[in-house]
Amino acid sequence: MLTKLTMERSVGMKQPSLKIFIGTLALAMVFAVCKKPDSSLGDGKSKDTSLSAVVVFSVGDSKIAHADGTEEKAKLGVAVKTGDRIETGTNGKVDLQFESGSSIRIAPSTVLDFAKLSMNSDGGSDSKLSLASGKVFADVKKARKTDGFSVVTPTAIAGVRGTSFIVNADGKTGKSTVRVLEGAVATSPRIPALDNLSQEQIDADSNLKKLRESLQNVEVVVDAGKETSIDAKTPAMKEATLESLDIQGLTSGIEKNRPVLRESNITKSEEQELKTIVKVDEKVVQDMVALNQKANNSDSEEKLAEVERKKKEIEEMLATKQEEKKKAFETSIAQKPKELAKNKDIVSYYERIEKIVLADGKTEIVGAIINQEDNMMIVHTEQGIKKIKLDDIDVVIYDYQTKTKF
Repeated sequence: MLTKLTMERSVGMKQPSLKIFIGTLALAMVFAVCKKPDSSLGDGKSKDTSLSAVVVFSVGDSKIAHADGTEEKAKLGVAVKTGDRIETGTNGKVDLQFESGSSIRIAPSTVLDFAKLSMNSDGGSDSKLSLASGKVFADVKKARKTDGFSVVTPTAIAGVRGTSFIVNADGKTGKSTVRVLEGAVATSPRIPALDNLSQEQIDADSNLKKLRESLQNVEVVVDAGKETSIDAKTPAMKEATLESLDIQGLTSGIEKNRPVLRESNITKSEEQELKTIVKVDEKVVQDMVALNQKANNSDSEEKLAEVERKKKEIEEMLATKQEEKKKAFETSIAQKPKELAKNKDIVSYYERIEKIVLADGKTEIVGAIINQEDNMMIVHTEQGIKKIKLDDIDVVIYDYQTKTKF
């Protein structure tokens, strides 16, 4: 597999804290589910290496299709395992927490397969998610050195460790975009036909070896505040079989379409999603799972009512916690504002801009209104944060970006 290949070739090399391998598979949305590693105990019994992620927050319409063929609503306390799939509706949003301490938020209109949730041979967790389409916000924590976390899309393999980032997969165009808020990312194209080959198999074929070296040569490092994306600009990159590979065409295409770094277009709303992903301690997670199991196994209306009451208490606690996070985020962007030197940058980040006309009829202030507090309006302008007394304001023109070209 390419993941194995890339990990093996990185031994002994200085690596950034995060690795992402962007690819170009646009034909199929089918992902190979990696087998769970087998480990044997001294008594000959097979050790259970399966792990799970738990739904810790859910709003709107979303469903979980389990590997055993059953389906259920994505609700508090549901455990997700290898082979399961989550589909969020147009108003759905789901937060999951992994045993390693990492967390993700699945955005609306997203299809996410859990290709692998298991313990690796070194005792660390190994999580591989397949993002068929949509968007995932991830806050990955490095609990152990051997922990692995990756997100696979129709055009990307993202090997992640200790960072905050967003992966977006366009189901129509096959284009994948990775935006990094914190950490660093090593990015290179992916050839689907190489996925199931070992390093030894590639080394044994001079053409495949040359192709792999081309992938390595165009690798770029994406730092925090940057982003990159790759789509299937070279038709030959879509081929998923070795027999159909055009090595020369692929090598040329890779060189011509190497990943390009650019300033990140992470918006305020996206950053807020990352900052407000629900995280709970292990005891609460265990309580969630136990309550969900009781609800599924109980026929007593009285017991079910008690379970629902306790679940509602947890949901309300988490909702309150999330609101507190939102308020803290709003305060932080006013206290430590981003450097947005031009109005077009303000529009890009806030996805809007306002024009404020003061009561003197002469003074006009253009910027994004962040908040209102203590009879003051807080506005992010080209000159930084400005505080304006509400009594001094005559008119506020909202959606000013639709009336003016920036």
